[in-house]
Amino acid sequence: MVGYDPRADGRNVSNLEVAVAGSVSGLVTRVLISPLDVIKIRFQLQIERLSRSDPNAKYHGILQAGRQILQEEGPTAFWKGHIPAQLLSIGYGAVQCSPSWCTGPACAMPETSPCILCVAACLPVWPPSPYILWTCYAPALQRRVYKTLRNAVVTMYRTEGPLVFYKGLNPTLIAIFPYAGFQFSFYSSLKHAYEWAMPAEGKKNGAVISPNLGKSCCSCMAMGEPRREEYKIQSFDAATQQLLKTALKDPGAVDLEKVANVIVDHSLQDCVFSKEAGRMCYAIIQAESKQAGQSVFRRGLLNRLQQEYQAREQLRARSLQGWVCYVTFICNIFDYLRVNNMPMMALVNPVYDCLFRLAQPDSLSKEEEVDCLVLQLHRVGEQLEKMNGQRMDELFVLIRDGFLLPAGLSSLAQLLLLEIIEFRAAGWKTTPAAHKYYYSEVSD
Repeated sequence: MVGYDPRADGRNVSNLEVAVAGSVSGLVTRVLISPLDVIKIRFQLQIERLSRSDPNAKYHGILQAGRQILQEEGPTAFWKGHIPAQLLSIGYGAVQCSPSWCTGPACAMPETSPCILCVAACLPVWPPSPYILWTCYAPALQRRVYKTLRNAVVTMYRTEGPLVFYKGLNPTLIAIFPYAGFQFSFYSSLKHAYEWAMPAEGKKNGAVISPNLGKSCCSCMAMGEPRREEYKIQSFDAATQQLLKTALKDPGAVDLEKVANVIVDHSLQDCVFSKEAGRMCYAIIQAESKQAGQSVFRRGLLNRLQQEYQAREQLRARSLQGWVCYVTFICNIFDYLRVNNMPMMALVNPVYDCLFRLAQPDSLSKEEEVDCLVLQLHRVGEQLEKMNGQRMDELFVLIRDGFLLPAGLSSLAQLLLLEIIEFRAAGWKTTPAAHKYYYSEVSD
């Protein structure tokens, strides 16, 4: 559903809940717009022109028709035929908001064919029986043709057969195709225009700073810095800097798979760059989507991340810094990349696996890995817990055991682990007492 963020209420939303939410939204919408539908049907059934100049015209305007219906038939007239109309709206809302169309890959991928979206919009009108009942039943009530909804169904079936419930199917489908196509197209265009005119002001994850027992150089890290137009690409050679700048401004002019490999390679070597590479990747993905409606860069990026993930143990054995950079980078990507305003499900388990590796006893004995574990949990811990709370519980069992059995654990590592345990226990927030204790040496 447009504008809905399932992460906001702190729980995972099931497919059934999404469908129910769509049905309820359709129900409420129908209740609110039913008076306008009744007036529209009255206008359609009126043979005379909708004009004051025609003396035989009963209705000639929306306000006038509303007042006349209210005076002659009472307020309930605006909800005549409401039950079949509600059946249509509830089914329509459930199907269109079902996860297979609204939260699945089809709507998430920029290159999704408009035809697929049109088919998705057509599904709710099959079978169209509620629609036919509503359009026939509402005006017929005014003339007292049918006594009840059941009487209408039986009478229509006996007199015209089962096909009566599918009258007008072809023009309905023909009308739905351009309607749905334009709806999604205009939504996408306006969304891009809004993002261009009102750029995001950055994340709101707060800042993680080093505790007071020794100041680890790796711990000072801004989480969710404000949006900046400049990226830290000075460490690249001149040709690569130009490649990245072109990818940000005109992604169609460069090899985006090469760009993805360049960013991943450099992220594995430069800890500073790996901390903000996600923001650059997000900007390139947005630019490519706006320009060409494709996702070549995203596919290349995720494929390369998967390759490095599969070889993570070899990477850690080869270079501890490279391993820490990789974990920082994949968490940064997880933090920035979204599918329908939700973190990418494909990255949830890989990110968890990396954090689990950092929580193993041999990793907890190294301050660099403890520091990385704590920083990434500050960044994405809350999001991960909402996506899979059971794995987060298991992760913190490891962290707790590592803190309670500090064989070979440094004082800084112990303090970092204690801080993240308290941070999660407080609802992923730093309490005033914890802030005073852990950050007392850091000036505002």
